[in-house]
Amino acid sequence: MSGGRDSTPRRPRRPQRWVPWALAALAYAGFVVAAYLTIVHYRGYVSPCYVVHGCETVQTSKYSVILGVPVALAGAIFFGLLFYLSVGLLQARSAKLVLAFRVLALLGALAIIPLFLLQAIVLKAFCTYCVATEVLMIAIWILSFLLAAPGRSGEPLDAGVTS
Repeated sequence: MSGGRDSTPRRPRRPQRWVPWALAALAYAGFVVAAYLTIVHYRGYVSPCYVVHGCETVQTSKYSVILGVPVALAGAIFFGLLFYLSVGLLQARSAKLVLAFRVLALLGALAIIPLFLLQAIVLKAFCTYCVATEVLMIAIWILSFLLAAPGRSGEPLDAGVTS
């Protein structure tokens, strides 16, 4: 008796080809929203709130700038870096690139926690665009778990691009 085990060999798990594309799209969307908020900040405007109320409160609060740098600008740079890395994942997936993306996704997810709590607890107001970037960041972090790292041999996995 085989002890209830299936004797057929298991095929290695195939990489999810859509994951790098989804990560690139989410990172690009985050970049666009954060860049918009950066432009709004430097022009001295306040973006309109469509879904929630409190955009003006959040965007003009003392917490919208850290050490003279608008949080939106830091977000645009961060999402731009994630987009750059996700394009790299589309080209060739190395273990170092996957690890770098996962670490940055985790750092981004951790960074939005205090930003969301500031809106909810301290300011008692929400910015539609800020919440959108927070949702995008959480989605990127969750999807980063689906990235397939290269096998132990060090060979890059197929990212959906054929040569």
